[in-house]
Amino acid sequence: MYNVTLINLTADARSVAALAHVEQRDLAAEALGTLLRNFCEIDPLENAVTDAEIRVQVRRESYLIRTQQKKLILSDVNNRELMAQILTVEQVMRELDGTASSARHEAISLARAEAAPAETAAVPVGAGPAAPAGPRLPVLVVTAGLLLAASIYLAAPFAADEAPTGFVAVEPTELAGLSAALNGVYLTGSEPGQHGIVISGPEELKLFELGAVAAPRVVYATYRLGRTGPKLCLATDQPGGVIEVTADGTLVYGGEDYRRIP
Repeated sequence: MYNVTLINLTADARSVAALAHVEQRDLAAEALGTLLRNFCEIDPLENAVTDAEIRVQVRRESYLIRTQQKKLILSDVNNRELMAQILTVEQVMRELDGTASSARHEAISLARAEAAPAETAAVPVGAGPAAPAGPRLPVLVVTAGLLLAASIYLAAPFAADEAPTGFVAVEPTELAGLSAALNGVYLTGSEPGQHGIVISGPEELKLFELGAVAAPRVVYATYRLGRTGPKLCLATDQPGGVIEVTADGTLVYGGEDYRRIP
């Protein structure tokens, strides 16, 4: 059950209502989902000039939800250093009920298990022969705060690009496992102006730049998972095209190395 507070919204979250403060306690998941779907549909002009938001308490956790372009912006009130996420209603509900967090932990465990633990060599996820080991992933202790100020730097995707030369899509039987293993956040560095990639699900990723924008605007991209020779790679619909997965799990895109945040 969820305790919900609607700020500057009507009780059904269909319209903006300045200075309104509506509390609804012990809501079922279905009722909350309806409120969130209504919230996504409010007038964008009214939303732009009014700080409309939905606050949700569940278990010992508190979340703040805003909307933009028919998506929901979810922030963890108790962990303000974490990046706000732009999600669908279904994705927000999975965050609130805890299933998304469990899936992420499983994906991270799988990704680490797939990476060769040897000190001298590591193998890309799903690859065959061992490749030379790369540098270890640094601990980016200041990254989380900067991620809260993320904004997108890439332009609109190319239309209907051809597959890269030598690209062979992975078999459907291994697609889900490999996609889950790659899920995570990758950064070129922790300073403003550095770039990031979030792989959030099968064929879904996000691209952003660390900056000083309080409300991150997320651009969604798509990818196809495959190999060029023995190398695992992601063929994207974005400028730059292919993201290569190196031996140590680093992503290489647009001439930059993106390292996974532990």
